[in-house]
Amino acid sequence: MAQTSMHRFTAALISGALASKVLGFGREILMAQVLGASLVADGFRGAATAVMLPLAFLQNESVPAIMIPMHRDALKDGDGPRRLAALTVALTGIAVILTLIIEALGERWIHVFVGGFTPEGRNLTLDFVRIMALGMPASAMINVLAAGEIALGRTRLTNIRASLLNIAVLMGIALLAMSGNSHTLAWSFAIAFNALGVWGLFTMWREGVLSFRGLTWASVWAAGREFLRRLRPLLALPLAEQGNVWMERALASRITTGAVASLDYARTLTESALLLISQPVGLAVLSSHPPKDPAAQIESIARPILALALPASMFLVMFAPEIVRLVFFRGAFNEQALLLTSGALRGIAVGLWAATLGWILIRILNGAGRNFAAAVIIVTAYTVNIAVNLLTFYILDAGGSGTLLLGLGETVRGIILLAGVVIALDSRRKLLFLIFIASFPAALMALLGWQVHQHFDGTFQRLFAGGVAYMACIALAVALLMPGLYVAAYARVRGVLQV
Repeated sequence: MAQTSMHRFTAALISGALASKVLGFGREILMAQVLGASLVADGFRGAATAVMLPLAFLQNESVPAIMIPMHRDALKDGDGPRRLAALTVALTGIAVILTLIIEALGERWIHVFVGGFTPEGRNLTLDFVRIMALGMPASAMINVLAAGEIALGRTRLTNIRASLLNIAVLMGIALLAMSGNSHTLAWSFAIAFNALGVWGLFTMWREGVLSFRGLTWASVWAAGREFLRRLRPLLALPLAEQGNVWMERALASRITTGAVASLDYARTLTESALLLISQPVGLAVLSSHPPKDPAAQIESIARPILALALPASMFLVMFAPEIVRLVFFRGAFNEQALLLTSGALRGIAVGLWAATLGWILIRILNGAGRNFAAAVIIVTAYTVNIAVNLLTFYILDAGGSGTLLLGLGETVRGIILLAGVVIALDSRRKLLFLIFIASFPAALMALLGWQVHQHFDGTFQRLFAGGVAYMACIALAVALLMPGLYVAAYARVRGVLQV
């Protein structure tokens, strides 16, 4: 993929992620206002985890590293549409089997995930799971079709998927507010996946991107076997990732009612970096051909990410209560929810910059064919996260420190992830130097944030002053890491003045 084409492709992915993020942000604000950190909010999020976790090996973050190259190879052989159809049937079939297992296990499955819930909470979560599981096959199918489109240089399904789900959940929340029936949340979830799955399947078949002509059970079996063969070096990834999710949900369910929801409210604010930067840039890197100068590519990515993300992480740490109060504090979102969510936000934000850069650099390893090294790094990061969560289990409490400690576990994961990738790359010295330089604006942000809290009292006053401080820190970070931008801007202004 040419550099210009890669930039356009990345821009298309970022625009789709931005639309999804805006909708997701609105969804979380509405959910916080209608449900707060309540039993229904916890049950819905616990059910979503219980439903999506079994599909992890079919659609977690490592799967595109397999599906995209598979379809790219099929396109080179001239058999792309039929082989994509075979893979779609194979993985959707596996998802159907998993759905039946989840429906059959029922209450036992729920107890594994949210055993700390009250009996009423577990029963509500079980109701949600039985409905939401109906969307599992469509979810797996959409993931295959989206990977096939990315291999073709398209972003349609990838961009639509999260946005549609957010719109559906928004509708479910609105229906819940009007009717008082919490099950509308679960039905909106299941209907959204199935509707998009049917639309994607029909559209790609009509366009000739997908072809079931001549498809046999042998070809379906071969496609599924090839996927599982390529997945084998990465199989530990979904196990580690979802094991970490399970552990976090299980521990959060034992803190207090609302802790599960509070962690997700906090991630609404922190995942912007992953959704708007890491995923689009990482997919664009993965879909392009390996660069002639990997070190130059890594440096060109690391400089702007560090300049923006390190001060931003410190800003979130310093002003977490004010941000949560401004965004969520209304309706059913009370002081307890504020305390829990602020603690989670602070814990996660400490290492947000590391996770953002780490996930992008992992894609560089994937693109270079170093999948085993990438897998070892990711599994190690999740394993350490699980270990940290287990070590903090006995000091979790019903206040903000409980969610803070779980958030810090995620921070440790991000730091381990980045450290592992830095060690694996040849340009490790340059990366360490860039991180060292970027730490100065971040330290300045911490100092200025402390001063703002000393001299200002109101939420808006603190956020305004903190925002001014953040912009100053960004200006310093850009001067240190990307001085060429100032030189180019000065030359342009001088040229305009001389005309």
